[in-house]
Amino acid sequence: MSYLLKHLPTEGLEPRQFLRHCFGIAELTPAELLEEETDSQYRKKCITLLCAIFDIQRATVRKWGSDLNFDGMPNYCKISLAYIYTIGTMPRHLRSILKGEYNSPEVDAQTFLEKILLDGLTEQQILQTVSHANFRTTCIKTLTQVLHIGTKSVQDWGQDMSFCRMPQIHKHTLAYALAAISQAASSRTLEKVA
Repeated sequence: MSYLLKHLPTEGLEPRQFLRHCFGIAELTPAELLEEETDSQYRKKCITLLCAIFDIQRATVRKWGSDLNFDGMPNYCKISLAYIYTIGTMPRHLRSILKGEYNSPEVDAQTFLEKILLDGLTEQQILQTVSHANFRTTCIKTLTQVLHIGTKSVQDWGQDMSFCRMPQIHKHTLAYALAAISQAASSRTLEKVA
């Protein structure tokens, strides 16, 4: 498990940096950045983008701040931004997002945990793993590590591996994390072939 999670960023990404990357302006000079970021439609497009990737309401994003730093954004969202940045696909999705045609991917806790903790094991190994006394603790630890949230929150989501009361926003983070892990694994495979 830990070898899969080591491919994930451990630090969140600041919204302004993420948005600059998505809109293809990160490499501009300070003067050019100022011109782009002060465009009357830029903040509106930024809010649309953040709403789409987290599948949340505009009012929620506006509460994160009145400028492009979105300082009120929760840390668990910033970690999602880091995962999305790692995947590198967001600039390709920009047009569909701005047209309102993007569906944010989601993965439930059980699917994520099965992929991370049980993939590649034999039926007997799976049975041994899930029946081990520490399996729930391992599941909780994995989710807290990936989502960057407290243990108590995860424990409150349910007693079994489905964590059925997990908020929707975290399902999106798990999907982005899984995509980042998959991309890192396929990159490693390509490096070995080359």
